[in-house]
Amino acid sequence: MEMKVVKLSANENCYGCSSLALDAILSKYKDVHLYPDVNPITLKEKLSEKFGVRTDNIIVGAGSVRIIDGLIQTLVGEGEEVLTFENSFIAYGQFSEFHKRKCRFAPLSDFRCVPENLLPFINDNTRLIFIANPNNPTGTIISHSELEWFLSKISEKIIVVIDEAYAEYVTDASFPNSFELQKKYSNLVVLRSFSKIYGLAGLRIGYGIMEEKIAAMMNEKQIPFSVNYLSPATAIAALSDVDFINRSVVSNSQQREYLFDELLKLGYNAIFSHANFIYLWFDNDVEKEKFYSKLFQEGIVICDMKVFGQAKSLRITIGVSEINRKIISFLKEN
Repeated sequence: MEMKVVKLSANENCYGCSSLALDAILSKYKDVHLYPDVNPITLKEKLSEKFGVRTDNIIVGAGSVRIIDGLIQTLVGEGEEVLTFENSFIAYGQFSEFHKRKCRFAPLSDFRCVPENLLPFINDNTRLIFIANPNNPTGTIISHSELEWFLSKISEKIIVVIDEAYAEYVTDASFPNSFELQKKYSNLVVLRSFSKIYGLAGLRIGYGIMEEKIAAMMNEKQIPFSVNYLSPATAIAALSDVDFINRSVVSNSQQREYLFDELLKLGYNAIFSHANFIYLWFDNDVEKEKFYSKLFQEGIVICDMKVFGQAKSLRITIGVSEINRKIISFLKEN
């Protein structure tokens, strides 16, 4: 019998997506011969209602990663620089390099993106700063007060992008209310995604909320029809299914705590995560490869962070209870 492979490497929602989202796809799929709207205004209106912002402040893109690319392409001129953290989302550095813009990297502190660590790296050429919150791959967060403090310390000419792809999974009350901070700091850009808790990774849709002038500049360089026909309607349906989101949050929180506690009991170096994954680091590559191979032999594929240039570390997407207990049971026996 062929072994069933369980993919825990890409931080997808292990509970799938909302049934309302699936219904939306079924109601639209026969019309995929049509071009999508260049400006998905209905989705923007729903986001506007949800976050209390104007539709002119909203950008919708083919995943938040496409918006990251667009921000660098649009806002960072020749000779200007991008700043972010080491051991964070690889796209910031990749797209900077692609557009031939220098990207500087500040160190983490205890696996956290401490904003204070960015200050020594800011210079006259700094144009764009990316902060992943929760950070991918470590799963750590910065607080509302930390983000506000940082915004108060830097020039308003520097655009700060807070990438909140996993924000819906966070249950810590100190997590920033970024949309409130935007009212005070117009240089703050907030990115969100439908790929994670909403379970729409395959449809590639995300959004950014930003100052109107920045949004207008982004719209001017937006690739026409880059958001596909099915995505906006499906995203609207996913937004409306509050029960599905709440269930995903509660289940993820319970399974995250279980997996984290059990890994610690077994002596592994794990970081408490605020997202839907757990980060592990090892003393050497041999130990890391041994852990990875153990699970791989059982048909469980996790993320070896060496593909992102981060040695001696692994990232495990939090799965359903049955899979998480299987992982712990197998590790105990081997």
